[in-house]
Amino acid sequence: MNAYKILIADDDADELNALRIRLGAHGYDVLCAQDGYQAVAMARDQKPDMLILDINMPAGDGFSVQERVWKMIHMRCVPIVYITGDHSQLVRDRAHNLGARSLLMKPFETAELLQVVRETLEGCGSSEETYVVA
Repeated sequence: MNAYKILIADDDADELNALRIRLGAHGYDVLCAQDGYQAVAMARDQKPDMLILDINMPAGDGFSVQERVWKMIHMRCVPIVYITGDHSQLVRDRAHNLGARSLLMKPFETAELLQVVRETLEGCGSSEETYVVA
């Protein structure tokens, strides 16, 4: 079986690289984008199995990236996990209302990330609510 393809978008190069290394070490095929525009283009061209989106990025925040990606016919149901340093209730509510599978609050542990990724990918195609704030 091929590895799941995960697109990560984060404008912090160090954070992006750390996430790439963590997920890559566990067998995931990781694509990296440093802003919203690049994330949308990569999603269109690479058709990832899952997106991990930072909420605060230039050229389109994570919310606008999700909205643009889900307008693509081949990406309508791709699961979204948000990562953010913004711990406000407004962000939590918006992520939930947009249908994100999970919201990870920075800083988070590698074990948390891997559990959310595994549960999200295993839950693909499920109609169950899987939203988690970690």
